[in-house]
Amino acid sequence: MVKFTKHLAVIAMLGTMMFSGNAMAHTTVMSKNTPTQFSTRDELEGTTAFNWFSIPHGCASSHAHGGKNQSVRAQSVVFPNGADSLAERTDTKEPVNLADHLEGNPVMSAKPAVNGLFKKIRTLKGPVPPFISHGSELTEDVRAFVFTHGKLEDGLLGVVPWSASFPKFKSNSCVTALTVYIAIANYCTNSSNEQDDDRADIWIGRLTEKYNDPDVVSVDFWPYLRVVRDLEKNPLPEGCGKGFEIGVYPSDEAIDEFLPITGYWPATNGKGDHGKHDNHKQ
Repeated sequence: MVKFTKHLAVIAMLGTMMFSGNAMAHTTVMSKNTPTQFSTRDELEGTTAFNWFSIPHGCASSHAHGGKNQSVRAQSVVFPNGADSLAERTDTKEPVNLADHLEGNPVMSAKPAVNGLFKKIRTLKGPVPPFISHGSELTEDVRAFVFTHGKLEDGLLGVVPWSASFPKFKSNSCVTALTVYIAIANYCTNSSNEQDDDRADIWIGRLTEKYNDPDVVSVDFWPYLRVVRDLEKNPLPEGCGKGFEIGVYPSDEAIDEFLPITGYWPATNGKGDHGKHDNHKQ
């Protein structure tokens, strides 16, 4: 089993951050509104669920466009299911190896549904730690969604549907929940001009080598959902006490590889800007 232990220095940095909940002003995974949870999205372990990304507004206004919020024209999404994903205990911020706690990967067989916002939908696949699906071992899975050729006017709510399968917790693990942090970018203007603050909204929680502008990156905020343990069918082992929660984030490398869309900042307008991922192109 491939271990999720790469880039521990980055995990140490993540431990110093404060992460907000799913605020309405941000692009998020829509809350599930269960009888016990009204502001988060909880999925039961070992299930396949139907979800939505919520886009509540266009990219922030700037003087370059007359102080008007810009329409969202493209979106990309990156899941933390690669071998280089960053996993940590929520309480102590210590790095963890997900293979010690999960049967499968944080997000498996993700599939975007047809929607009325974007005319073109792509999925980007890449290597993942081995997992079993329908009796077969897979080492490649969907790592990202790319939505283009859209126009969500500011002032309207955008809803982007998708589905995915979520892992089970190992019976000998003390983990009670997994928070899955998802990288999402909304792109508004076909421009790499860094003077335009309203060119994009990048919801990734931290700066990366490519996404290095704090004017458009939501430092300290991540879209997320939680996978919760079924304590009746899969109780904690003796000695765990109340157990603990863990979280997983996409690595900087995964974000910089899968999140850009050609024609939008920080990508260029040049052909083949994304190498093997030519389907990033607008």
